[in-house]
Amino acid sequence: MSSINSISIIGSGNVASHLGEIFKNKGLSIDVVYNHSIENGKTLATQLNCQFTDDASKITLDSDLYLIALADKHIEDTLCKTNFTNQLLVHTSGSFDSTKLEQFSHRWGCFYPMQTFKKKQAINLKGSSIFIESKSKEDLAQLRKLCQLLNCNSYILNSTQRKQLHIAAIATNNFTYHLYSHIQQYCEKYNLPYSCLEPLLKETLKKIDLQEPFTHQTGPAERNEKQTIENHLKLLANDKYLAEIYSLFSKQITDKHNEL
Repeated sequence: MSSINSISIIGSGNVASHLGEIFKNKGLSIDVVYNHSIENGKTLATQLNCQFTDDASKITLDSDLYLIALADKHIEDTLCKTNFTNQLLVHTSGSFDSTKLEQFSHRWGCFYPMQTFKKKQAINLKGSSIFIESKSKEDLAQLRKLCQLLNCNSYILNSTQRKQLHIAAIATNNFTYHLYSHIQQYCEKYNLPYSCLEPLLKETLKKIDLQEPFTHQTGPAERNEKQTIENHLKLLANDKYLAEIYSLFSKQITDKHNEL
């Protein structure tokens, strides 16, 4: 069973850029970067010191692994233009059905790192979770070794399980950013010290690590203090989006605690 020593990357976005750099720093050879956008693709290829092509049919076929880091809607359209037959094709998506890769190669899988990636912001994957899937036990073992190389925890999930987990990841990460974006705007609007919320956020995250989040719930909704909630919503009359969030969360918290 051969090891994964060389990788070609299909895509040049956030995930492709970060994983490419990490793999390169770990001593793996990056053969080719493919991207339909010449500017973005060439930039990443230069960064990784490898070849670039914007023609999917010219992607070389001798890499040990082909990392597909594209938006889900572009994966199949792009692979239709390639000449893969028995190369190991692995996507990085939380929501793409891995079995769709089988029409392009007999060897396919998933390498989904549960982490947030943004260009020009350094990230350390050490200790992160990577969810893997493959048609064959041999390729699955190689993907697990790749996770070990990155000092990451590997978990085997099928596509349905990974999609379900992806929902949890979106709620944990994306929704949190969205919520705090509204909170920051609210504080700025009313000249309130947003920075004073930082210790509260840190303590909240600390408690989540210690025990089931439900057991730490406090506040007017948990106590079913309807008058306080109504007063707060009146104060939020000119802040539509935050009012909607406040109302929804308060109702759900009250309902959940009333179930007990």
